Amino acid sequence: MKAARLQFALEHKDWTLEDWKNVIWSDETSVILGHRRGGLRVWRTSGERYDKTVIQQRWKKYSEFMFWGCFTYDRKGPCHIWEPETAQEKKAAEEELTLLNKLREPEYRQRWELENGIQPMGLRNKPGRKPQWQWSKKTGKLVRDAKGGGIDWYRYGRVILMGKMLPFAQSANHFDLAPLFKKTRPLLTRMQRIETSTLCPMSYNFFGQGTLLT
Repeated sequence: MKAARLQFALEHKDWTLEDWKNVIWSDETSVILGHRRGGLRVWRTSGERYDKTVIQQRWKKYSEFMFWGCFTYDRKGPCHIWEPETAQEKKAAEEELTLLNKLREPEYRQRWELENGIQPMGLRNKPGRKPQWQWSKKTGKLVRDAKGGGIDWYRYGRVILMGKMLPFAQSANHFDLAPLFKKTRPLLTRMQRIETSTLCPMSYNFFGQGTLLT
């Protein structure tokens, strides 16, 4: 972590104020309503165990959620309160990823065959088990890792990047979006455009993890 911070500082040490105005800062935190996270220590005598002045009151139905927000040099950005993913949202995500994986597999399989040298002469004559193609996360298949309605790369990309951050960047008149996209490109695994409207009604789809500068 310290090495990454030092590298970031060295890479941006010559940035001007105008450069920093083109940065969207974002972060998220856990919020608890009706309760305090962690223990609480108090000074009391042996006879004050049930004294209200040394007891922390709590509501058993307290609420806990993740809060995300962003801002720029001179503007407050959108915020978002994460809620558990519904069954309908999970089904929609599964259908979209199934379609996208179907479109991606031929390209990734061809790339895998070239990298593993299945076609070159002489490979067939070598002893041992020949490599077999398997469509998995390792070979490029889009797989969701979150469990129990958690926040994974798909939800973050769909809800935050596509739904919040990019529209906010486009709404800022002073933003130069060219360097913005250039700097975020290495941090985003992939953003593809699906042009076959009969297969997918969405214009853009985000694949991968990452954010802008957090």
